[in-house]
Amino acid sequence: MKSFLKKLNQIIPLYLTIIVNFPLILGYFLNSDLVATRLIAINFLYQTLFVLFYRAANNVLIYRVGLFIISIISILESLHWIILKGPLSTSSLFVISATNFEESLGFMSIKLDQSLLLIIPLLIISILAFKKKLSEKTNINNPYLYSIFLLVFLAFVIENAVNNRLIRKGVPNFIKVAVTFEQQLDLFKSAKEGKATQKVEAKSEVREQTIVLILGESLNRNHMQLYGAEQATTPLLSQREDLLVFDNVVSSYSNTISSVLTSLSETALNNDISLDQGKDVIDVFHSAGFTNYWISNQTPIGVWENLVTVLARKVDHPIFVNLSSSNSMESTLTNSYDELLFKPIQNILQTDDSLKFIVVHTMGNHSSYKNRYPADFDLFSGKDKQSQIRAEYHNSILYHDHVVDSILNIVDTYCENAIVLYTADHGENVFDEGGNLGHDYAGKLPKSNVEIPFFVWFSDESRTMNKRKIGLSDERKTVPYVTDHLFHTLIDLARIQTPLLIKENSIVNAKFQANRKRILEDGKDYDEEL
Repeated sequence: MKSFLKKLNQIIPLYLTIIVNFPLILGYFLNSDLVATRLIAINFLYQTLFVLFYRAANNVLIYRVGLFIISIISILESLHWIILKGPLSTSSLFVISATNFEESLGFMSIKLDQSLLLIIPLLIISILAFKKKLSEKTNINNPYLYSIFLLVFLAFVIENAVNNRLIRKGVPNFIKVAVTFEQQLDLFKSAKEGKATQKVEAKSEVREQTIVLILGESLNRNHMQLYGAEQATTPLLSQREDLLVFDNVVSSYSNTISSVLTSLSETALNNDISLDQGKDVIDVFHSAGFTNYWISNQTPIGVWENLVTVLARKVDHPIFVNLSSSNSMESTLTNSYDELLFKPIQNILQTDDSLKFIVVHTMGNHSSYKNRYPADFDLFSGKDKQSQIRAEYHNSILYHDHVVDSILNIVDTYCENAIVLYTADHGENVFDEGGNLGHDYAGKLPKSNVEIPFFVWFSDESRTMNKRKIGLSDERKTVPYVTDHLFHTLIDLARIQTPLLIKENSIVNAKFQANRKRILEDGKDYDEEL
């Protein structure tokens, strides 16, 4: 028996097995529902392949390099489980990679706690394994054993490859995520290279008009007084009687880049139009004779230069008011309040352009929430860490209420014929579901990640011109809608004639179809599965 266990340990070293499967072990304790048990078998196959390889080569360097790489991967996956309470995924990697330094600091400040100590056993085992001497004597240098295992391994790989699921179900999780992420990166790079303004068939029905799109950030409508929240977080917007408020709108994605790019382009979850092939609102408004502006309080940096920034730079006049992160790291910690957007908006509205399309991209309610508002808006407070974070989120909404209301007043002052549409890129889980915080998720998409505010404001003159659209909108306040069709709603509101407009996708059009299944990111049905 002792001899058998010794041979077994040579094929399946205990320390290596623990290191490889440590993330799964953590997962069972943190959220067993999100652990894919097949990964245990997959890990065993690839781990054994590595063991037999370095045993056959009898090379210490191969052993140490392989062990180092495996340990790093296991540590990263374990940290993901500890911080995000779920397995490493392409979605979470996408969010992390597109996050700038300031956002990273804010994110970590609200995520890190004593649970980080769970990583210590893995660190200790990894160090001990690295120090362990590789025995030169082995009883498993048997060509038949190697042949049998290789046949089993090849059969497993070929079977998955033939069924077109090798990456999806035939490799360890880290490899699957890395390969899928690289595929998405290539897609976005292609989209970036093709982001020059394209001429399309489009004509404006009106000669003078201003269309403003305000993009909020990380705003969960369930925390807004405007949507029935107990806290008085939106006193200014709530007292307005000139807003058309829609209360059954969800974002298509729970990350900024995917959500904004699909909202402002032909690309949608229910079509096959890729980002690098589809047209966007900048193309349509430009072709219809509008002068396009993009005013942003988001920093214009990130991986791939941030694809939202690439889209923003397509407009005639891109304006970035938050440039602190182009300086030192210390300057990235400086607060950049959304009131910085007021002056550029005023200046633009006073230009002679008869047709204007203005995108206002706010910092909104992005973590760290306490950095999103000045001291005058520090109204709510909590008794413990969790309630304090919620209070800071509510304070950020209170300030955002002031910002949005002020923008509406500015537009009303300087424009006779204007429409303002407000929506957020995605929601935010502020301990609403699963005790989690942020807009990351693993496995099951929380409703709070995608439940966003959506409302429209019309100036007096525009209200007169759009009585039918307003009437239709008033009837549809509770109908289901996904913002990946915002492209069509914006064009429709602006009264632009173009074959790109699909009237069935515009919530303000008489032909709007509300019976679409709301299949969100990762193929989840919002109305049935969430």
